[in-house]
Amino acid sequence: MHERRDAILKYIEANGEVSIAALAERFSKWSEMTIRRDLAYLEKERSIILTRGGARSGRRGFGLSEDYYSEREQRNPEAKMTVAAKAVSLMEPGKAVYIDSGSSAMALARVIPDQHCVIITSAPNIALEILSTKTLPQVVMLGGTLARRSLAITPYNLDSQLSQFNIDIAFLGVSGFDLHAGCTVGNQYDCLLKQHLIRQARRSAVLLDSSKLAVAMPFTYAKIGEIDTVVSDGMIPEETAQEIRKQTTLL
Repeated sequence: MHERRDAILKYIEANGEVSIAALAERFSKWSEMTIRRDLAYLEKERSIILTRGGARSGRRGFGLSEDYYSEREQRNPEAKMTVAAKAVSLMEPGKAVYIDSGSSAMALARVIPDQHCVIITSAPNIALEILSTKTLPQVVMLGGTLARRSLAITPYNLDSQLSQFNIDIAFLGVSGFDLHAGCTVGNQYDCLLKQHLIRQARRSAVLLDSSKLAVAMPFTYAKIGEIDTVVSDGMIPEETAQEIRKQTTLL
């Protein structure tokens, strides 16, 4: 029973919202009545929210702001390190690289090789991490106002600051990742910065641990097909992975 409910819950979380008909088709070995009972149980546990004719994930986020960085850093550290280990393979020596703010970006900053390159970032904690542990990268900080909650800078004169950089690859964080909404964040200025970076960089890569799946924050900075690579922790359900691969490269 537990495995059955767990399978149903994972399917709902991977897709955001599904109909009972879709669940009955996906899990044809179980009766529709059994599926309805499991949905009632999962709603009681606050894992899902029942809708007319279906259910959506209880994790699907529509918060108006990001959590504090100190809270996010403690979540899923092993998954973030897995993502970072994959992402570092996309870096090339001698190139300019943008590393976003956030806990997944910090995991990447900790494992980048000590090689000649230019690291551009909007996060002072990431700049300090690289400067204190590496000797060869040159670190460039964007200038602007520092947000207390996210430890990220909102740049002044965004166009003029970014236009001077020839960025080979931009590694971008994400607060929510949804097949329909795409790559989402909770801050409008962060959204605008990421959109500029996607246009400016030769390549873009989203750092995605599976806890962000089926979560849609208020602001979409890119649809999945607008990103060159999605770097995952390898825990994405196969159905979702197939949908992502139809639109972009998934590592």
